[in-house]
Amino acid sequence: MDSLQDHDKVLRLVEKYCNLRSPPVAYFQGPEEPERPSAPSPRKPLVDKTLILRIPSLDIESDSLDRSGSAKKAQNVPRQLAKIAESAPITEQNLPTQDEIIQRLVELMITLGDDINVKLQQNPALQQQLQNLDYNLFEKLTCIMQNLVGPPGQAACPDSLVQKQRIAWAFEVTSRLSSVTVVHRRAIQNFGARYIAENHAGWVQQQGGWEEAFD
Repeated sequence: MDSLQDHDKVLRLVEKYCNLRSPPVAYFQGPEEPERPSAPSPRKPLVDKTLILRIPSLDIESDSLDRSGSAKKAQNVPRQLAKIAESAPITEQNLPTQDEIIQRLVELMITLGDDINVKLQQNPALQQQLQNLDYNLFEKLTCIMQNLVGPPGQAACPDSLVQKQRIAWAFEVTSRLSSVTVVHRRAIQNFGARYIAENHAGWVQQQGGWEEAFD
């Protein structure tokens, strides 16, 4: 599969997964150049350009136009990934060998919902570190979180299930981190798509694609 095309497909999946698991919140984008006055479009109401609120959509691609079996399967992929992530919770383990930022980020990723941003408000230092989040740190965090999947002493799982759990948690880390208001949601989604494409696209391709792997 072409690497660019694969990345684009994964990015669409990541966007849909994030919208499903952690719907985006409004954020301030900054001032824009004023637009020339024009008549309002009957199809598109005027909005304040400084406030962006993306409405969650569960469509993977143009499912409203294409009701084929493949499109329906594609629409179901984020839901299947979410179910796998929920059924494979991370274990509570100490990470004495990891640096402080990773330790704090792991603790943050365990938290769901608005509590993430509440915790950040109580930790200005971590807020500052997250504002400078780059792909290398994202990659390290995601790999660690994937390695924490499953309860201690869990019986050996089939390789295919392990792979699905690891992939699901790559999506889940991306989703949880993208809900943090001090980072740019789109940048985190691109990090997630890059990580998943680089580390898991080969296995997915061997299964016949996303729709077949997570049917």
